Amino acid sequence: MPAWHPVGVVVAADGPVVRRHYGTHGTVEHSPLPPGMDLAALVRRQQAAFAERGEPVEWKVYGHDSPELGPVLTAAGFTAGWERSVLIAGPLPPATEPPPEGVHDLYGVREQAERAWAIAAGSPGPHAIPYAEMIADGASVEGDVFTEVLLGDDGLVSAVAWAQGDEQPFTIVGGLTSDDAGFVRACTNRWRRRNVLGSPVLAEADGPLRARLLESGFTEATTVRSYRWSPLGTPESSRPAQFLDWLHDDGPLWDRVYADFAFKPSVTCRPAITDPSPSAVWNLHSHHRLVPDLPAELDAIVQRGLLAATEPGEFVYWLDWQHGGYRYDPRRTDMPGRPPRPGLGTYPDGDYYLHLTHDLRLGTFGHPWEQTLTVWGPTLLAAVEGELTELLGDPIRRRSQPVSFGS
Repeated sequence: MPAWHPVGVVVAADGPVVRRHYGTHGTVEHSPLPPGMDLAALVRRQQAAFAERGEPVEWKVYGHDSPELGPVLTAAGFTAGWERSVLIAGPLPPATEPPPEGVHDLYGVREQAERAWAIAAGSPGPHAIPYAEMIADGASVEGDVFTEVLLGDDGLVSAVAWAQGDEQPFTIVGGLTSDDAGFVRACTNRWRRRNVLGSPVLAEADGPLRARLLESGFTEATTVRSYRWSPLGTPESSRPAQFLDWLHDDGPLWDRVYADFAFKPSVTCRPAITDPSPSAVWNLHSHHRLVPDLPAELDAIVQRGLLAATEPGEFVYWLDWQHGGYRYDPRRTDMPGRPPRPGLGTYPDGDYYLHLTHDLRLGTFGHPWEQTLTVWGPTLLAAVEGELTELLGDPIRRRSQPVSFGS
């Protein structure tokens, strides 16, 4: 079982096999399968688990796996796909030469991040870790995604390479959109020098890219072939929960919160937002009865309200000021067989916590220093007002008249 796995993913073990259920798809990984294991029964159990969730699945078979595994998968209905080499390169000492011309870390040319995203996400691959999947996994939020770009003569991004550094002891090459020899060598050398001790770099490739990696100091360790199977039915179109990407979700959403609610973060600015309309504000410590676990009770009330006030399939966004946020489907999280709801809840424990819909029509705003909870949106207010008043007493502020935002 992995020590870490992405938000919104359910991980389950069946002996040496580890399944990852993303909702949209699934994967199978395993340590060496013991001799004499009933492979057909093992495969059938995994198919049943993915069929129950309606998830298509990819099973990677390596050159050192049992030679019987591939035929058993094929007999069970899996389709054999691409085959690639698995390549490895050891760490390098810190560089003394200047960085190669035209190759930059993406964060050094952030103004071109949108262009880089489009190039990486639109590259057909196959890649070991598709760029969009890597971002959805939330690795970028943790600062362990390494993205390099190649600038053309016009100064614009023309190629992208990405790797993931949290799969210790390896840095995993996610993909490269170009097999330009200089670009491949520059990117992989940077990744091999990423920390003081260095770490081995692992890649999957075939064709010209494989040749370039071998020229850059990689050695072939084994091979890997993809096998895929899809059950009947239509898989979910989105993960039930995931990190918010700084480029497409987190940053733009915060920009709208600042503009629409006149957000002024400060330990002395109380209130910190212009209360939306309609809205009500409760003092989190005005209750007159003993509440053994106020954060848990508060969060349970808000979650029931969000479930009632949002549309089926609609995501709720959880924001934590100056920290990573999440989005989640309240109908597909926190239930048996589903991933836990991400985020730290509703009670503002040391920072501003928000729950809101993407169109900002309803939500909650927790102020950690004023110690208040603002709830806005008619449907959400109707769902939670009675319970919040019973828990916290009457609201200390209300707004029912329209207010002009963004001025």
